[in-house]
Amino acid sequence: MADVREKVKTGIDNVADQAKGAADRSAGVVDQVKHTAEHAVEKVGDYAHEAKDKVEHWAEDAYDVAGKKLSGASHDMTEMVKKYPIHALCIGFGIGLLMGRLSRV
Repeated sequence: MADVREKVKTGIDNVADQAKGAADRSAGVVDQVKHTAEHAVEKVGDYAHEAKDKVEHWAEDAYDVAGKKLSGASHDMTEMVKKYPIHALCIGFGIGLLMGRLSRV
């Protein structure tokens, strides 16, 4: 009878050791997955920051180019009005009439 008890006890101990080993391996896998996920989140954050910087740089460049073009157009328009004041007055009057007609419709 003692022999059977010893075999049962040894079997239970073996199963407990295997379960503990499996739990330890599972904990290792969970830690590895956690580390990989943290690394991925960090990389995504880096990519998002780089994209934000690129978009800001692009927007600043676009703003500068638009400002220069509008400034140039404004200067050209001013020079045209100075060169042809009567024509500019007639064009302005005509545009005013058209806008008045369109606002009534």
